[in-house]
Amino acid sequence: MTVPFLLDVRVARLLIVLPGLAVADDIGWLGDEFDNAARFPEWQDLGVVEGWHTPSYEVADIDTIEPGRFHIVPGAITWFNHLRGLLFFKEVTGDFVATTRVRVLSRHNPANPTEPPNRSFSLTGIFVHGPRDITQAAPDPYTTNPVWPPADFGSDYVPNTENYIFLSYGSAGNPGTRQFEIKATRNSSSRLYYSSNGIDQAETEAWLQLVRVGDTVVCLRKHGADGEWVVENRYPNPDHPFPEFGETLQVGLTAYTDWETAGPYSNAGLESSYHFNYAPPVTGQPDLISQVDYFRLRRPDPALTEAVLQGMSVSYDSAANATANPPVLLSASVAAAPWLGNAVDRAYEPYGDWRVAEFEGEASLPLADPDADPDGDGLRNLIEFVLGGDPLNAASAPSPVAHREGTGLHYSFTPAVSDGAVVELLQSTDLFEWSPVISRPVQGGDWQTHAAGASVEVNAETGEVTVSLPLSPGRVFLRLAATLPP
Repeated sequence: MTVPFLLDVRVARLLIVLPGLAVADDIGWLGDEFDNAARFPEWQDLGVVEGWHTPSYEVADIDTIEPGRFHIVPGAITWFNHLRGLLFFKEVTGDFVATTRVRVLSRHNPANPTEPPNRSFSLTGIFVHGPRDITQAAPDPYTTNPVWPPADFGSDYVPNTENYIFLSYGSAGNPGTRQFEIKATRNSSSRLYYSSNGIDQAETEAWLQLVRVGDTVVCLRKHGADGEWVVENRYPNPDHPFPEFGETLQVGLTAYTDWETAGPYSNAGLESSYHFNYAPPVTGQPDLISQVDYFRLRRPDPALTEAVLQGMSVSYDSAANATANPPVLLSASVAAAPWLGNAVDRAYEPYGDWRVAEFEGEASLPLADPDADPDGDGLRNLIEFVLGGDPLNAASAPSPVAHREGTGLHYSFTPAVSDGAVVELLQSTDLFEWSPVISRPVQGGDWQTHAAGASVEVNAETGEVTVSLPLSPGRVFLRLAATLPP
């Protein structure tokens, strides 16, 4: 497509393939469907980040051992008080809803791994952890028997600084039985409970969701694809004080097993727990295989306020410090239900969301194809999406604007979306060789300049992007292009 502009400036081809939401969801791209092994390095390992010596897992793999899943085999390790377990995470600042689907297998009977684990507290699930200023937790140089305290042997470990909340599925205090565990920890003091309440003992899978708005966290679970979401607990509550969380959290997946091995170290005190964290004994009997189908992140809808979360009915029985019977379903929280559970458990596909909304269920038809132009205005559906046009109304067609001012060229456009693809403005003098002028990463954020003399300005009120660059002799062609994330 060629669109002529005045002053010898042309947009020779307007290629805009830019998925994103009209209401920005700037963290959706952090999620993972675990269908691409190349994305494994995007997950940070807390054991590496904090500088522990011994890996907390035997196997960790995306989409290879088990196609379409994150396959994790943890060692004998756990989360309780000063004991640290496994955590693969993404950093998230601000409010979020995280949803995952986990599958729990065991190791004790290779002929039937679907049996529940038979070692205490063998579970996997969703986890939020407060970052710590620790990068060399293990002794430096490494030794298996250092003299306490850690600072005396090169460690920057600081005790009493663990802050986290998690909800997990597997076998908890009753080995061989399918249960959930939920735990809140403030400054390395953990409070927990576990139960089989609401769980189908034949079900190897569970759906878990955790939402944070401000200083409130709510944990939900679902058992069975057609099951209803259970609102298990809300933090803070009278028996579980809120952890010391800042704006940024480490949000991700945990897997842990074999309390029989770890428990004596915890019971022996802080020094013993520390030794276990960086040098777990090889005599343990870990009995868990975690397989995760997906991990999805969304920003909460603005309607899901902290007051709404604090007003939700939950399954937790504060009088018994245990789960209530029967479980409390999400539908009991009328103000929150439209914004949680299945409503946010969907893959991050911003263009797909827009396409479904605009074509009202016709998304699978050629009419809604990204390259289609159903209203005949010369703008493909993807271009309409990016610039805020109506794909079924030719009169709504928006276009970038270019004009010359002195010796400079100014190119302006107003994106209707803020993230979801790499966006570039390219320039050419012959329509064959193109070079970048500006670009924006898939997660949105600031524009970067790449051409000599180029600058970019964003109108804070309108969102209009104006690119300025010096004019060269002859014609210049500009192309606005974008690519989908892998």
